[in-house]
Amino acid sequence: MKLTLTNQFQDFLKSIGADMTSLLQHAEVPNKLWQEEVELTVLEYHRLLLEFDKVMSEDNIRALSQIANIQMFVPAFFAALSSPNGLEALSRFSRFKKLVGPIQVDIIEAETTISVTYKFAHANMDLPKFSILNEQLLVLNMIRTGTGERIIPLVVETPFDYDEETVSEFSVPIQKSDSNRLIFDKSDLQKPFLTQNNIMWQYLEPELNQHLAQQSAKESFASYVQQELYSAIPSGQFLVEDIAHRLGVSVRTLQRQLSAENTSFKQELQAVQKAMTFSYLKMQLPTEEISSLIGYSEVNAFSRAFKKWTGMTVTEYKKRAELID
Repeated sequence: MKLTLTNQFQDFLKSIGADMTSLLQHAEVPNKLWQEEVELTVLEYHRLLLEFDKVMSEDNIRALSQIANIQMFVPAFFAALSSPNGLEALSRFSRFKKLVGPIQVDIIEAETTISVTYKFAHANMDLPKFSILNEQLLVLNMIRTGTGERIIPLVVETPFDYDEETVSEFSVPIQKSDSNRLIFDKSDLQKPFLTQNNIMWQYLEPELNQHLAQQSAKESFASYVQQELYSAIPSGQFLVEDIAHRLGVSVRTLQRQLSAENTSFKQELQAVQKAMTFSYLKMQLPTEEISSLIGYSEVNAFSRAFKKWTGMTVTEYKKRAELID
């Protein structure tokens, strides 16, 4: 996927503590900022989120989540704010969110409430605190900006601790949970948006639909292999024959398609295992458990692979990443 990062937006990010050049370097993502764009795989996007999580304080995240600061850089927010009300805004936002990253927005409508939940494109990769807090505040600020009122959610759930200023921003006690969720009173989301702009929406809708279609058409075969690997690895059924069967192609076709994209099944498997490993390390899971979860039957074999990936032992990596005392 391709992200557009104008010089102005890069300057804004730098002003709140996020230097994109440095973040891309640490995330091992090719730097094409001179073109004001960055091409990312799903795995690279997740690594970039983890780098943001390392450098962004809650003060920084609150600044980044202010719609007034970023709406000019993200067309999906223009589309949402042009809506007649919050219900339609959330619908548009969840649809076009995929244009700016592999984060899925699930909207669940009940009789009197609407809940909003975020998850990464791959179920085995968790969203870091940076992502969850930023996304929650973005939606809240979007609804407040649209209505012109200080809408207060009924419930805010998160796996993370938030500081007092952040809690004050939500204006409701934070509930610790294994998942993340915002719940709004439906009547609040039915209030008319002062920012409604039908002319803007008539201009934006066909353009955004075209971008969605183009993005879908550009999905690489390797990305489909990665998606299957994420769900297959925990089950232990992730040989090349298994993945080919899941995709409905022959092993030869799978290998030929990957070769045409300058990669191989072995490379994709290792990339997914590596990404899953770093996600599980972030969760502070024991090495033996991580080894099993990513498909290694022996811890020693996993340890050798990890040393090859990083040049460090797992213990050395944890110390450097401050994952252990």
